[in-house]
Amino acid sequence: MIFVTAFLRQAEQILDVAVETPGESPNLAIVIDRQGGMRMLDSQGWSLGAMSAEFGAAAVYKVERRGRTVRVEGWGGGERCLIQRNLTPQRPSDLPGMPTSIFPTQHFLAA
Repeated sequence: MIFVTAFLRQAEQILDVAVETPGESPNLAIVIDRQGGMRMLDSQGWSLGAMSAEFGAAAVYKVERRGRTVRVEGWGGGERCLIQRNLTPQRPSDLPGMPTSIFPTQHFLAA
């Protein structure tokens, strides 16, 4: 049985939104307070622990864009996570166990 916590589900939802909104701030923090309120701010210069302590957060998530990769790092309630998604389109040959080309090599003889 696979068990996914609300904390990780929230990180996945944040990643989904971040991927769908290209061009937004490259470094963004989302602070969830103990009453469920949310605050978004520039994460530049902040660690997850420092933001949690400063704002009395139940959970803190950092969204970072690095080239064609978006990553979300979360911290709160004794849990940590780091998930990321590559924005480059996937080719079938990028999948594990797939051949480099899905088309067989064809050889032609000159007449």
